[in-house]
Amino acid sequence: MIGWWIVVAAQTPEERDQAVDRRAAVLANWEVGPGGIEWLRQLVKAGTATQLSFSGYPNRYTANARDVLPLLADGPPAHSGLAIIGDDYVMPPNWKGNLIFHAEKIASCPPDQLLTIDAWDQS
Repeated sequence: MIGWWIVVAAQTPEERDQAVDRRAAVLANWEVGPGGIEWLRQLVKAGTATQLSFSGYPNRYTANARDVLPLLADGPPAHSGLAIIGDDYVMPPNWKGNLIFHAEKIASCPPDQLLTIDAWDQS
């Protein structure tokens, strides 16, 4: 595994799956190394998020904005990860990339909005 592509959307899973323009509700998305979904695992462990699927295509979670958006205030949550060395690439430890954060959408998102967080395995 080389990491994850994470998409945080201000939609329920049903709304997300039925949306014609899936990008309209996206609050943020980014890529991270293998340890980059630990923050989601911690939310599930704390009971503030629910994991709906486990396949990596995607791993799907739901959580209220009040529990997720503060973690994104300074960009993607910090994580610990190893360096990844592939045939034609190197990713340094704790790598994050392709960051897209929509500050206006994040600021206007109600705290009780149910978010869908998809974590796509980038293997």
